[in-house]
Amino acid sequence: MRFNLVSRHRCVPVLLLCALTTLPWATLQAGELHLQPRPSQRAEQLGAYPAEPAPVVATGTRLLSVRQLVRNVWQHNRGIDAMRAATAAASARIESAGALDDPTVSYAMAPNTAGGPRQGLNQNVQVSQSLPWPGTLDLRSKVAEAEAVSAGEQLADLRLRLAARARADYAQWYYVHQALAINARNRTLVRRLRKVAETSYASGQSPQQDVLQAEVELIRLDNQTLELKRMRRTVRAKINALQNLAPGTIVPAPAALPRQRVLPSYGALQDAALAHYPMLQSLDARVSASRRRVDLAHKANYPKLKLMAGYNSLMDLPAKRLVIGVGFSIPFGGNHRGQVSEANAHLQESEAKLADARNQLLSDLDQTHATAAQAAETIRLYTKRLLPLTALNLHAAEADYSNGTGDFLKLITAEQQDLKARLELAGARADFYTQLASLDYQTGGALWPSPVSATAQDANP
Repeated sequence: MRFNLVSRHRCVPVLLLCALTTLPWATLQAGELHLQPRPSQRAEQLGAYPAEPAPVVATGTRLLSVRQLVRNVWQHNRGIDAMRAATAAASARIESAGALDDPTVSYAMAPNTAGGPRQGLNQNVQVSQSLPWPGTLDLRSKVAEAEAVSAGEQLADLRLRLAARARADYAQWYYVHQALAINARNRTLVRRLRKVAETSYASGQSPQQDVLQAEVELIRLDNQTLELKRMRRTVRAKINALQNLAPGTIVPAPAALPRQRVLPSYGALQDAALAHYPMLQSLDARVSASRRRVDLAHKANYPKLKLMAGYNSLMDLPAKRLVIGVGFSIPFGGNHRGQVSEANAHLQESEAKLADARNQLLSDLDQTHATAAQAAETIRLYTKRLLPLTALNLHAAEADYSNGTGDFLKLITAEQQDLKARLELAGARADFYTQLASLDYQTGGALWPSPVSATAQDANP
């Protein structure tokens, strides 16, 4: 049993980065490109590169927040409806589990006595009620209660799991929109650079290779656009599936990723996971139910009672007609010893599953925490060190190109390095949020606690 259910989403930003950065990006820059005046016509046409864009949406367009997405998933996912119905069924079994069996009524008559001269039709009526050994009904009720608790925790687990998936998909949705916006801005800039290169080549100030390099870059950027749109369609289908919608249903553009929060310590997360993780609570309830079943199996070694009362008009004397009695079963050891052995085996199975689930949870929690810590460190490293270095490198390349000592390829290479760092930083931020979503699931909602129980229909994310 694996508890890092959203770790697979971590691969998407990384794969997306690989797809985008392995190509020679000409000018995917998220700052501004300021070229100093150069004694040539290209300096007049370069202009400035605009800042890194957020997802482009029309004025007044509704944006999708992660909180709204989680709420929509909780309200419309049919898996929650199915699990809620299963929980209601388990709760309904509690009442019937502690109830006595239905009484039995038997009736017989002697038809040949009908219309007789003496006492008329002779009849025999009997009522009986089976009674289990004292304490059996209470044990049955406790088994049903434990199973209902287990079902309720499974519902809570499903809600948290779906919330984690929704948050991970939201991180992908935001990342893809960012990448598409950057791609569009970059294509605009490369077109400008191509025009500058064409003018410079026509005047004999630069080689034809600059023009060809810009053209190759544009074709590759167009192909990247196709890849990003495919990724956007894939993520949209995943988001719609969580909300019980058709794959092609329009999903609003993302608002933003929530602000980065401090990663809790592993010790605090471990305590929260062991105390609140719903699947552990569900398995613990199953262990409790198995223990009660062992007690029930031992109760089967005791006789079952049957109380009887009847009236038989076939008896001549009225004093003999009303009868009461009691019956009981005679347990044989072989049959019931097998029941006890089976119940004990199921108890051992439940305890082993609980221990295995606890160990697996702690292992997955440690892995997720390590991945989140790495992403957080990457964010710090890129923000404090790498991005300033790539910006300085780009500035130097700009200066060299402006004064005529640099060339077109070096400028493109500097822009590639700068944009690669920015894209990797965006991927690290999406990955960090995805791992936080996984940690929230593994700790039973400790990072984003709901105002009400996670099992409630109107719970808020």
